[in-house]
Amino acid sequence: MVWHAQLALVLALVYPATAWCSGKSDACSSNPIPLRQFNELNFHADTCNLKWNLGCTNLDKHGALQQKPPPYSLCNSGHQPAGLVPVDAYTLALQNNNFAPGSARWTLHGLWPGSVDGTGGKNQPYGCLNGEEFDEAIFTTFGGLLNYFWPTNAKFNNTMQCFILSEWMKHGTCAVIPGADGTAFRLPQEDYFRTAFVIANEFNENPALRDQLLGKVKLDDVEPLISTRCVQCAYLATVGWTGTDVASVPRMSGDCIDQCFECGDYWDICPPAQLESTVMLNSSNAPQKQSDSSSNSNATASFPLLEFAMPALMSSENTSPWEGTWRSFGAEQGGSGKFEFAQTFTDNVLTVTTDSPYPQTCTYERRGPKELVLRCGGDHLEDCLVQRLPDIGGLEAAFLACNHTGEPAPACFYAAMDIKGCGNFLMFRCKASAAGCSFSPDAISASKTKTETKTEPESASESNSKPSLVSHFQPGIAGAPPALLGSWRSLQVSSDYEKGLAQWNFTADGQASLRWPNYPSRAVQRYSVSHSDEDPSLVLLASASGTITTCRFQFQYQPVYSAHCRYSCGPENDFCGAGSCDPAESVETASVDALPSLSDNTRATLKDHHDWCTPEDSGCWPTKTAIRKLEQELDPTVPRLGVRWHSYPDPQPAPVPLGSIDDQSFYGLGNAPQGLRALYYYEDIAEMQRPCFNQAEPPAVWNTASDMCKAAVHQNEYRNWNPFIVVFPLNERHVIAALNFAARHRLCIATAGTGHEYNSRNSCPTGGILIRTILLKDKTFMPTWPEDSTLAPAGAFRFGAGSTFAEMHAFSKDYSRVIASGWCSTVGMVGFHLGGGHGPFAPSMGLGVDNVLEIEVLQVGRNIHGQSVVHKKIASRSRNPQLFWAMRGGGGSVWGVVLSMTIRAHAVPDGGLSRVYMYQTGTFCPDSRMFGYQWLRGMWTRFTAWQLSLNQKVSTQPGFFINTTQYKETGNLCSVVWEFKFEYFYAGGQAERDYIRFRDGLKDVLQTETVQEDNYKSAYDYLLSMPANKFTLVPVNPLPARSPPSDAATGSQNSVFVSRQALETKFTSTMMDVLDICVKSLENPDETSPDVSGYRCGFHYLYTSLTGNLGSTQPGDTAISPGFRSALMLWNARTLTTQQSNDTVYKLGPNSYFSESSYVMHNWTARYWGEKAYEQLLGVKKAHDPGNHFWCHHCVGDNPDDAFGEPLGAAAQADFGDQPDAAAQAEFVKQDEL
Repeated sequence: MVWHAQLALVLALVYPATAWCSGKSDACSSNPIPLRQFNELNFHADTCNLKWNLGCTNLDKHGALQQKPPPYSLCNSGHQPAGLVPVDAYTLALQNNNFAPGSARWTLHGLWPGSVDGTGGKNQPYGCLNGEEFDEAIFTTFGGLLNYFWPTNAKFNNTMQCFILSEWMKHGTCAVIPGADGTAFRLPQEDYFRTAFVIANEFNENPALRDQLLGKVKLDDVEPLISTRCVQCAYLATVGWTGTDVASVPRMSGDCIDQCFECGDYWDICPPAQLESTVMLNSSNAPQKQSDSSSNSNATASFPLLEFAMPALMSSENTSPWEGTWRSFGAEQGGSGKFEFAQTFTDNVLTVTTDSPYPQTCTYERRGPKELVLRCGGDHLEDCLVQRLPDIGGLEAAFLACNHTGEPAPACFYAAMDIKGCGNFLMFRCKASAAGCSFSPDAISASKTKTETKTEPESASESNSKPSLVSHFQPGIAGAPPALLGSWRSLQVSSDYEKGLAQWNFTADGQASLRWPNYPSRAVQRYSVSHSDEDPSLVLLASASGTITTCRFQFQYQPVYSAHCRYSCGPENDFCGAGSCDPAESVETASVDALPSLSDNTRATLKDHHDWCTPEDSGCWPTKTAIRKLEQELDPTVPRLGVRWHSYPDPQPAPVPLGSIDDQSFYGLGNAPQGLRALYYYEDIAEMQRPCFNQAEPPAVWNTASDMCKAAVHQNEYRNWNPFIVVFPLNERHVIAALNFAARHRLCIATAGTGHEYNSRNSCPTGGILIRTILLKDKTFMPTWPEDSTLAPAGAFRFGAGSTFAEMHAFSKDYSRVIASGWCSTVGMVGFHLGGGHGPFAPSMGLGVDNVLEIEVLQVGRNIHGQSVVHKKIASRSRNPQLFWAMRGGGGSVWGVVLSMTIRAHAVPDGGLSRVYMYQTGTFCPDSRMFGYQWLRGMWTRFTAWQLSLNQKVSTQPGFFINTTQYKETGNLCSVVWEFKFEYFYAGGQAERDYIRFRDGLKDVLQTETVQEDNYKSAYDYLLSMPANKFTLVPVNPLPARSPPSDAATGSQNSVFVSRQALETKFTSTMMDVLDICVKSLENPDETSPDVSGYRCGFHYLYTSLTGNLGSTQPGDTAISPGFRSALMLWNARTLTTQQSNDTVYKLGPNSYFSESSYVMHNWTARYWGEKAYEQLLGVKKAHDPGNHFWCHHCVGDNPDDAFGEPLGAAAQADFGDQPDAAAQAEFVKQDEL
């Protein structure tokens, strides 16, 4: 024992300073390998020897003898001893018994102490210091109970002795629970097993407990988290129990079982216990059963640390967990906070006493373990989520969220906070054991005047002038803890609960104020704030009179809406008090000629490596069991038919990939009777890093690709980054399940709707998970936009994230409306609007970002313990305005998973929508003949003048194409053919003067009399004229294998926004310079060109579908670059090198288009947004995705110095390509099953 104490001291001193730790738990004197016969970190050498001596062995993949079950690592991923890791909660591993007749229905796999920082087999407490060596008497003492509750599955060819011995050595030695003094108490060996039997018995005998832990997931193996207090509850049930037969196993007390199992699989309301796993056995610290008469009497004790969470509506020996009177206040974002409530539940009747217009009496019935259905007058039904929350001292707490709209109840606490039409309440009631605590609805009445307690404010009388600060003179650290800054709505629920609602505000200048919204006569009380330097939860409030009040605050739950002081400093978002925001941090309209460098701080931050899990890390990489569980959460039996398409006039629900039979999306994957599957994944990891679609094969062959390849199909896969898992959610709940899964396993998250993305932004370099929102296709028309009707005079549409423009135009046609879409009918709504969005109606109706009114997005945030938690945000001009700003032009899928967008509707222009198409062709003949190379120079001059004359009614998408096929045979420039295909829309009728002027003017430009003219009553009528495969996805790498992304092969197109001035003064000469590059490459082929012939003669799109036309409006409240906002033209040039682009097109302007640009780009943060705006975009990204879960190539948060798309570095990419061999992979799966 002295040696262990000395070792612990040495480890405590050495390991924080050293960087290495190694070895496995089979290191002891009986190991046949001499070098593995000792390891000072194996704290259970005797138990290790016992495993060897009992023959608990098998052969590893190399034929060497190893222990069975396999030995565990003695070190965590940080190379620190696993035997020193603290315990924060437990995993209750259970198996649906289909292998041991005569045993319990649900049997134990294990009761495993776990760490909040651990995942799977990594960073968990294993084989802890000071744990007892295994006592073989356990086998005889508990033989019957082990066979009944903890049997061994014969398929693993293991013995009871080897299995239980391993469970104790690995897990039982770390089993600690809160002791009598709140610190860790080590469970003696016999008590550990008795405690496990009690929990297993309770799970089998308590159906409410089973429902709570299993939820809707029906699997053979479940591994929910349970709190250390729950294990303590089971331990207390063993006190005095000496029996060893099944019938004698005691039940857990109802006083504590209700407080066990709300954690589920997550840490959001299951905070870490932080119990020291290395404590010595100490019987004097054993926890005691609490007396009913015990109560907290002092102020500090009345606000205990959050120690456990409670389930909703679980039966127990207590008074009904739901019936009774609760005091509450509204908790939805943006609520007034001025109403007080008392809810009384009795005999399926809810009576609400309130001073608000809320219904007074409703009947209710239960629907599932967390759901009520209210009937409030007549046939009006409301689905409600009910969720018990952790106790607060002598109070029980709960959350009630009722959807007034008739929609299903919210999926979780966090989702409810941002659902429109959802009434959310935080409710409190007295514990039955809390002496002297009772709530009554009598203090609240809608018909009586409030009784006000006349309280003299401690501050000076209030006025409209700025209040004077209260001087700071009390001890401690000046100012409030940073976590307290902001405004807090509060409900006084102590003995003076009748005082009701209050609002606290803590500011960065060390001041606090207390307001009573319903009692203005109480005025505002002001304080100076400091906090304890020893205990930051202790806050000291000093009044102007010198009185000091000591307060304690606790964060019980994850803050859903928090005030971020540094990422958003506009006047509407400065929650942090005097001097917290620097005016210079606000977004400014920078000069388009200025390209300042990214700050050193930002650049240093972004160089940090990503913490994504890779297949080599079995501690976090998802196992088949985990994937099956996720699949169950996605309702796999529900048909997913949303991507099937037959023919026009039905709108296409998804794009057609190149060569797809019958023009079906996803190469026909959704044509099975049940449609798409809920989930696809690679069973063979080696397949994940191989190209799905081979360039050398004809497109027809791609129809035979694997289901996984089809599920992940998207445009232009430059790096062969295939997702490990693809999910197709049908609703918000499914997305939440996928995000929770990804966060637990540290997977890189990519999102996609249609996959119409040029630069491989729908995939991650480590595989990760792809969430495809293509099936989210809800649609609603709102004649009036309630937030501000002036923003949408013609109403608004709310579309699900999977909507294509074809579907949106088809729906808007039914309401005689039109939306400002893009040019391609099968492009998805979300990516278009996030990136900026130009299209056929942009000059008259605005860019995509100008038309977004509201965004509904699910994000992965962090709770107060640093753990991931999924919550929903609504972003609009009035709600989360900085996020709204960032998502309109900030590009990419880095803000979360978008569920829906609300888009401005427009009236169809008088005269309809007119389309004009003209065509001209010529050659590169170097002389001055008609339509030759020299003719082009004059044509570009006429083209420029025509473009400069356009007003807001015209939107163009001309394409200039060069065909060099014949030149390969002739070597004659006259055989090089150019084509100019010119299409534009006019928002109005064909009889209008401007229509005629612009049409005739373009005839002069192209010197043609051939014109195709059409007029449509709706945008959808135009789409019906297109072939189904007009806008296909090309799923292969557009660069040949010999030309990976580089400065010589930049991929996609080099884009530039061209201002009116640059178009007038520089465009013609620049275009001829670019064409000269083509001619030079024809005469002297460039071996570095991705073109097989060495040519640099790509196509050019010259869009005037922006907001730079005469008369176009240019709002300034979005994140797009100044160059984007003011541009008259977007030029997309194909096949130029980086240097050629710098010498030509990039000289026309400093900004490029995020959604249409080259894959390789230097200084991409400046070209997409400008550095000032990017700094703020990055701040918003960090605030809303603190774990950096969402990533895409050259999106906000990517490495600004990575021009080529190598986020892991070239060496890391190569290393990642070396996948585990089949034997290693099989061993990994085998360990998972064990």
